[in-house]
Amino acid sequence: MDYETKNGGTAAAADGKTLADRSAGVGGSNRPSKLLKWIKKDYGCYLFLLPMIIGFFIFTAYPVITSLIYSFTDYNGLFYTKLGLENYQNMFDFSFSGLGKDVFKSFGVTFEWALISIPLGLVLSFMLALLASKEVKGVGVYRLLFYMPTIIPSIAISFIWADTFSSDGLANQLLLSLGLPPSMWLEGESTALWTLILTGVWGIGGNMIMWLASLRNIPPELYEAASLDGAGYFTNLFRITIPLCTPMIFYNLLNALIGAMQAFDVYAMVGHGPNDSLYFISIRIYETAFGSGNEYGLACAMGWLMFAVIAVLTLIMFKTNNWVNYGEES
Repeated sequence: MDYETKNGGTAAAADGKTLADRSAGVGGSNRPSKLLKWIKKDYGCYLFLLPMIIGFFIFTAYPVITSLIYSFTDYNGLFYTKLGLENYQNMFDFSFSGLGKDVFKSFGVTFEWALISIPLGLVLSFMLALLASKEVKGVGVYRLLFYMPTIIPSIAISFIWADTFSSDGLANQLLLSLGLPPSMWLEGESTALWTLILTGVWGIGGNMIMWLASLRNIPPELYEAASLDGAGYFTNLFRITIPLCTPMIFYNLLNALIGAMQAFDVYAMVGHGPNDSLYFISIRIYETAFGSGNEYGLACAMGWLMFAVIAVLTLIMFKTNNWVNYGEES
């Protein structure tokens, strides 16, 4: 009996020790070893991701966080004083000495530019894509010619257009050669915005490529079936082509909206226009930060206000995108 008890106690102790060791292994030493094995297994992937992660934190996360902090100060590049919400309050101050009128005038000019340039650019680029989608001899050359302007740096294009539409530029020389009076173009308050929109047509080749990709994804069988039913070109266009291109319409519309709200190339072309007619919000942010006052804190607050406006508009677009056809069965 004593022998069995002794042996039983020894076995129980051994079992208990084994269970304790297992518990310690599961809760303690095994976890780091599993993590190390997991990292060693895919270390190549993490090495490739490491430069992007470091770049993200240095060039994206850090500037975003610091700009948010500076927006609550009067930072001038060297020193700062905490102001709380004063910068944001100044942007909504519509008194005679307040910034509200100036800031929202810039937003109004930006919205006016967006409301005209975005639909025009989308329609023209779509029409260009319809022409370039035809499989005819030499169409590849035309596609290349239409796309080439988009690979030229936008700042260089701005200087070219500024020279073209100057008082003694090529545009006025052409009008004079036709016996027509010269135009103010970028120098007139009533013509500056429309001239800027005209120069924007130069870059529609980028959207054309996106439209071409969308058009190529439409099954040709749909057009064949429609032709058997007697459908014409415009019926196919409005009943097949456009509905199936709505995802690309939404994508191009969203990108164009964000781009229009951040438009800055005009600054190299004409500054902020005659009588501030082209004083976009992005230009006001730039001049607030790097002008004579060096009001970086206020500029950061304006930037966050612009971000909030773009975020709200983007959210509205996503909440109202039930017109987009993703090919899902209901």
